[in-house]
Amino acid sequence: MAMIENTDYKLWIDSGILFSVFIKPTDMTLEVAKCAIELRHSISNNQHQYWCMDLRNLKDTSDEAKKYIDEYGEEFLHACAMIVNSHLMKFLVNVFNRMKKRKIPVKIFSSETAAVKWLNEMKEQKDKGYKTSIRCLN
Repeated sequence: MAMIENTDYKLWIDSGILFSVFIKPTDMTLEVAKCAIELRHSISNNQHQYWCMDLRNLKDTSDEAKKYIDEYGEEFLHACAMIVNSHLMKFLVNVFNRMKKRKIPVKIFSSETAAVKWLNEMKEQKDKGYKTSIRCLN
């Protein structure tokens, strides 16, 4: 299992899914956002991933960080499941996601189990579509 971390953020890949968690309660500044995205690109070797992002220790996100995430946060991703621990956080993340046209499927969860299940379903759908397109080429 590959793993990488800094003082704020930890990422690892397990069973074909990229996981991330804020190590401690964190205010997402522009610097934290840049470091987190850089770490994600590094561990994924700039390959597309299915990402299970645990936001339960995320306390606040600056406007600059939101803009940066909006521009660069979806690079090298197939889908993203976000785990939150409050209805307010779920509401805020949903509002942020609805305001922006997402390039990838994004869904909010309150449990890691449900998030991983959805990501595996997304992987299966993509794999079926890929196999079907290969058969059409033959």
